[in-house]
Amino acid sequence: MPTRRQLLQGIGGLTVAGLAAKAASRRPPDPLPAQRARLLAASSAALPVCGVNKGTGTMWSTISAALGGLAGFRGYDTPAQSPPATWPGTGASPMPAGVTLSVISIKPDIPTVLSGSLDTALSAFAALVPAGAMVTCWHEGEATSSVFTTSQILALHAHCYPIFKAASPGCLYGQIVTCYTANPASGHYPLGQWMAAGLDYYGLDGYQTATSDTAASIFGTAASQIEGALGSVPLAIMECNSSIQASRPAWFSGTWSWAQANNCLTYFQYWDAPGSGTTHTWVPGDSATIAALSSINTASLAG
Repeated sequence: MPTRRQLLQGIGGLTVAGLAAKAASRRPPDPLPAQRARLLAASSAALPVCGVNKGTGTMWSTISAALGGLAGFRGYDTPAQSPPATWPGTGASPMPAGVTLSVISIKPDIPTVLSGSLDTALSAFAALVPAGAMVTCWHEGEATSSVFTTSQILALHAHCYPIFKAASPGCLYGQIVTCYTANPASGHYPLGQWMAAGLDYYGLDGYQTATSDTAASIFGTAASQIEGALGSVPLAIMECNSSIQASRPAWFSGTWSWAQANNCLTYFQYWDAPGSGTTHTWVPGDSATIAALSSINTASLAG
């Protein structure tokens, strides 16, 4: 059976045909039902890839060692570092040894992107993206903390998608959103209005902030609004954690089950470094959480 990394590389290759003609016009790519069916079939053929964010210092390596060796790495490049001149960019470097699937976010200035003046720099960076790697511009760009409009976010992805696919046909370019936007309490609700059509994947950042939060109420609600806007699309969990330490084993177990049931490409947690004092600080002595995540990672690697 092919590995999940091989499947992701294959998914990246599916979208090559026909994109060169679209690149010049920068029009939003039309949803392709047959292509989407192949993407979804590939995503259901193996278990989601486990990973965590880079963090500070040696955090990724520390967590990876505690969980038995992770395959996935998520890195973030800030607005001041984008478009990067190198892979994976200053903010995401260095790429740890042993990583087989990288998810990299960049944040180029959106008005400048839409003017076309960053096309050369974006294309140069895109050409460095390895086949199978997952990239996005402005993760959580729809969040209430964002200053951008719906039309700007939709135009950003419509503009960048053909640039990345022309320069690196085997990469996966998608959109990553926060599940909170699917909550009526969000000032940017509903989530569906922010979703760009025709991308390779749709990533979800979701957190438990109360014991009543479940995988279905957080990730399921967001996925329903995405699919209500776009139809059935390849999903990925890109950030996941609980601010309630005692609830983490159950939360991770529940969200892992949800990720499998919904054929997610990835299952990434987000952590802050030990001693940072945040609500998502990695706790080296939290044996229950480590045991839960180790079991999930073992299953992911075997799948």
